[in-house]
Amino acid sequence: MAALIDILKAIGLKLCEIFMLYAKETQEAEISYDPNHQFWIIFWILFFFGSAFWATSIASMRRHPPILHFLLGFILPWAYPIYILFTMDIYGEKERREAEQEMIAQKEAEEEEKRRIQEELNARKAVVETEAGIQSTNSRWSPQYFNSIARDAEGRNAGPWKAVVSGTEIIVLEILEAEEDLVYVVFKGYNDQPSKMRIPYAKIESWEKTVLL
Repeated sequence: MAALIDILKAIGLKLCEIFMLYAKETQEAEISYDPNHQFWIIFWILFFFGSAFWATSIASMRRHPPILHFLLGFILPWAYPIYILFTMDIYGEKERREAEQEMIAQKEAEEEEKRRIQEELNARKAVVETEAGIQSTNSRWSPQYFNSIARDAEGRNAGPWKAVVSGTEIIVLEILEAEEDLVYVVFKGYNDQPSKMRIPYAKIESWEKTVLL
């Protein structure tokens, strides 16, 4: 607005100089002139050019080419500069915001993809670790293992053992036979009576030496 006022002042001063010169020349030539007519000439000049320069000032401050807006401001006096005052964006600002939003959306998509890949890797790692744990546990219980602990150096029964099978603790009194996938044992059953049972290796959670009390 201050720029517009300066422009209008400059135009007004220049017009005053012109009309003062005109009045002086007409007076010297003894030609009468109508001051009212002079007023309306100044008014319409200020009206159209003031609008044009204001539109140019707004466009320049918002990085738009001034010539086009000068012409539009002149053709559509005052309505056009008021319109662009409230609607005109800084030149390139819309594209910049769209580019920023696109960049943000792209980063979010990349982060989401990274999270998805990481979750897949973690899930695969958990499966591999679980399978490795099962394989490790199952590989521990084998015919060779049970045959090696079934008898002592003199060939006698080396029991008893405390075993956890499928979450249940039992007392194994003797290992009778170790097969490919299971071990055949005598364990302390109901009322401490010896009973026989085949135990799959996959169900054995622990197996350690113990003593009978």
